[in-house]
Amino acid sequence: MIEVNNLSFARGNTLIFKNINFKLRPGELLLVQGANGVGKTTLLSSIVNFIDPLDGSITYNNFVINNYIASEHFLYIGETNFAHDSLTLNQNIEYWLSIHNVKFNNFIKDKSVNYFFQDLNLDKKFYQLSYGQKKKLQLLLLMLVNKPVWILDDPLSGLDERTIINLNSLFEKKLENKGIIILASHQNINLNNYKTLQLT
Repeated sequence: MIEVNNLSFARGNTLIFKNINFKLRPGELLLVQGANGVGKTTLLSSIVNFIDPLDGSITYNNFVINNYIASEHFLYIGETNFAHDSLTLNQNIEYWLSIHNVKFNNFIKDKSVNYFFQDLNLDKKFYQLSYGQKKKLQLLLLMLVNKPVWILDDPLSGLDERTIINLNSLFEKKLENKGIIILASHQNINLNNYKTLQLT
């Protein structure tokens, strides 16, 4: 369970948000919404322990979240691409998997790639991809790295309709398996049951 109590964050003398409270149990999804600049990315960054809040607490299974807990239990995918432009897609995937200490045979990896791309030359350089293709390459981590909590910043932007449908199917499967998902998005998601947090 993730529990956020009275969380506040300030940047300089500007208060970004204050007194944020929510609980998420296994099998639950929280959709964080709000206009640009209201603190959606800041909130997610606080949860994964990238930045320190002004006040309040964030716990995972009753333990205060630190770098170890975040790295062991959370998979964070942010808005910026975290690939090396000069490396091939296959080299980038191998690099990501090595960071997370994951080993996959080529059949499973190729099947995961096909789920998002249908057909993609993994010998392409990362810089040769379109924005949407780069986004989908990030989302491969959801299939290749098994961690109980997904923290996703604007995962739907730049995606085609087929990929959004596939991503929603991944969300459903994750929740069925008692995972926790927190995502920030301007778009609504096509799921029956989820919680929302509106930042203003």
